[in-house]
Amino acid sequence: MTALEPCRVFVVEDEFLVALQIEDDLIAAGYLVVGPFTSLSTSIKASRAERFDVATLDLNLRGEFVYPLVDELLERRVPLLLLTGYAVSDLPERFRSLPRLTKPFDGTELISRIKSLVPVA
Repeated sequence: MTALEPCRVFVVEDEFLVALQIEDDLIAAGYLVVGPFTSLSTSIKASRAERFDVATLDLNLRGEFVYPLVDELLERRVPLLLLTGYAVSDLPERFRSLPRLTKPFDGTELISRIKSLVPVA
């Protein structure tokens, strides 16, 4: 990302209306959306093929946790935001200190959190 390019946000969310709202909020704030992706396998493949600056990840995609993707993105040092209805105590210990936004959330909260994660070019 440069000063001339918009920040690219990788979106993983399986609920159609939630994904649509996230996408609308990000676009309105000037971000470029990569996704949304709705399954773990598609998300992992896309995360390896696409270019992005930050990721928002719904932790549970129709009963399938995205923990392998979280681990991979952390290893690659990609800033990420977990989107979940789960309490911190319900998360694996290695993820408890990660930035998290509790569902339901509004677009202002989402954009504020994204801004805090993305380094200014």
